[in-house]
Amino acid sequence: MMRLAHILDGLRCSGCTALDTLWLDPVRGIVECHECGEKAVVMVDGLGPAGLLDPVCSWDGDR
Repeated sequence: MMRLAHILDGLRCSGCTALDTLWLDPVRGIVECHECGEKAVVMVDGLGPAGLLDPVCSWDGDR
């Protein structure tokens, strides 16, 4: 099973300053603090809107 969210070790939330409570959801492009609920939109390298909707078109290995 693929884990959809990844913990961001060693980082603090800018809202509540809690350590190791930030989680990255790369599919939605959101970092969320599980302590205070603060959210931030981020750009995840390698995933674009076309790649999320049509993974075949995002891979150009055969072209």
